[in-house]
Amino acid sequence: MDLDDLRIIVWNERESGKLSDIPPDLFSSARRALEEIEGEIQGIADPFSEEGAVLQDRYHSIRETLATIVKLRLKKILRLAEAQIEGGYIDREELKQMNAQEHGMFEAVCREIGDCRQALVDGVLLERAVPPPAAHPVPVCEEEPCEPAEEDGGEDEIAALIDEAFSKSIPDSEIPSRAPPAEGGAISIVLVNEALPAFMGLDGRTYALEAGDLVTLPKENAGVLCERNIALNIRLIK
Repeated sequence: MDLDDLRIIVWNERESGKLSDIPPDLFSSARRALEEIEGEIQGIADPFSEEGAVLQDRYHSIRETLATIVKLRLKKILRLAEAQIEGGYIDREELKQMNAQEHGMFEAVCREIGDCRQALVDGVLLERAVPPPAAHPVPVCEEEPCEPAEEDGGEDEIAALIDEAFSKSIPDSEIPSRAPPAEGGAISIVLVNEALPAFMGLDGRTYALEAGDLVTLPKENAGVLCERNIALNIRLIK
């Protein structure tokens, strides 16, 4: 197979949107040509001579041209396989342009695509058949029986926790930031959203707060933190 003949086939494949007619022995004859050139290269005493350079250039040109032909034809075969799976129009005459290896790949691709799509569709159907989990699962107690979780009453529980937290007096020496301000001052209960550097409140106390702290602050200080979304004002309803 001459290099010029291979280049003509490349041109036909690029210009035509369909598989072109190629000689049945195209690839086998091209492989034989490559083997012959390789033998000639090995028989040259100086492979870096001008003769050796010409042979090597011819060898690589044939291989690259063959690879281009295969690439162009594989793209068209994949397009035909997709049309076959989707039930689209397929030119039967174009299928006849495939050699044995190409036709085997075409059938294998069609089979694999069909199997994969079937598996994916069945998987989706199985997932949809599974009932969704309960919106409010019942808590499980390992040792003692417990009451199911109630949907309502969440605000009452929070208020009870806050009352319990502030029913105990904390010495100033232990946690200065959580000590109540002086009597008579307006205070607010806030839930801190993020850590803050130590600061002095209007009551003269130093507060070093961390995210999740539930503290009482002078009303003015609490208002500033709430306006900046650093803390959340907790209002107790009695």
